Amino acid sequence: MISLHELFKHYGIDPKEVKLVRHGNSEIPILDTFRSNIDKLEAYQSIQNPKKFAGAKYIAVFSPSTGTASLFLGIWEIAGSVKSKDYSPKIHAMINRYNFPQSWHEEESEYYKLKKSHMLSELSERLIIEWGKATVAWVQNKDKEILEIRAINSIGNFISYDEVQLNYTDLRKLILNQESNISWVTALSSINGVYLIRDKQSGKLYVGSAYGENGILGRWSNYSASGHGGNKDLKDLDPTFFEFSILEIVPSTLSIDEVIKRESKWKSKLGTREFGLNNN
Repeated sequence: MISLHELFKHYGIDPKEVKLVRHGNSEIPILDTFRSNIDKLEAYQSIQNPKKFAGAKYIAVFSPSTGTASLFLGIWEIAGSVKSKDYSPKIHAMINRYNFPQSWHEEESEYYKLKKSHMLSELSERLIIEWGKATVAWVQNKDKEILEIRAINSIGNFISYDEVQLNYTDLRKLILNQESNISWVTALSSINGVYLIRDKQSGKLYVGSAYGENGILGRWSNYSASGHGGNKDLKDLDPTFFEFSILEIVPSTLSIDEVIKRESKWKSKLGTREFGLNNN
């Protein structure tokens, strides 16, 4: 497969004019913010240390993926910049509006005027590159190995049950585009088990179980369709903040009562009746 710089050239982009930006998740969840509040992401990446994007015409933005891999989000054109001493009240108001660190008001920095480009937009959330070790600078212009270009509407290949952490957006993409996600469909439809839903907005947990036809995939399809899967405990919550994972795989020979006993055991272990989203 071609390298990232070769891909840029294929699209008529000079790699020397592009800074690669791999945001971390410590201050804001990058992928979730890109999907749900792109204005906030653009504001977040517009304030940088002086000269951080110097010499670049574009930034190619990535979010962390599995291990040291990174997921391409898009390209932004740099339309100019101003020093922190020249910040307008509008920029200071933006810092407050998005609850960015208050130190950003005082620190010497630079505000970059960024404009989202249509270039490579068809590869957004599909192109995966190898970024390198965690110690590698988060802004650079070195060439990168392309690991994968996912099929349209693919959420990537299924890896293992203990690594499942599906956000609601990817769950809906999986359910609505099963032909592009065959490895997930096969893996999740072939098992019964106890699963966990984490509300990332509140941190609260919900434990449920899946048994019968199509296993966990069948049960999670209900959440994809309604957001709450028929559970009254979840009906008043915003499902876009939900994350789905698997606590335990159970043998298909277990009766429904035995599966529910396993579910109850996990509710007790995690305290989801007392402190979470389970009311029974």
